[in-house]
Amino acid sequence: MNSVRCMLAVAALAFAMPAQAAVGDPEIIIYRVAGMVDDAAGGTASSIHCTNFSGVTETLRVVLRSQNSTIVFNNTFPVNHLNTIILSTHDVTIYSDTNLATNSFQGTAAIAATSINMTCTAMQVQSNITIPTGIALHMTRFNPIAGTQE
Repeated sequence: MNSVRCMLAVAALAFAMPAQAAVGDPEIIIYRVAGMVDDAAGGTASSIHCTNFSGVTETLRVVLRSQNSTIVFNNTFPVNHLNTIILSTHDVTIYSDTNLATNSFQGTAAIAATSINMTCTAMQVQSNITIPTGIALHMTRFNPIAGTQE
């Protein structure tokens, strides 16, 4: 009888625990942000910082659209647990970033991931200096993490 109770308790915990997504799972939109910009002259860029805290490697997708809704960038990146990825519309001097090479545009970003357990920020930055100078962009969170407020 005791072993049956233990098995039921384990089964209940297995169903109560949140499922962990991973690379290869369906993507879920987690953020949208307006105000993305790149001047292509090397002075102004936009950067997105995302950190994965899901416990497993996740896939992050970033889609950038210009003012007329043309897609200027659409790609995925693996992000290991507790790692932060920095993506910039062109190389930013103060970051060790991934250059998205978007050329000149103004528009929006959609950020999706294989888990909601990812947090991101976005900003316009002056890309050719070593002093952090920029404007934080307001991001709209979709599919929030239970018990949190962003």
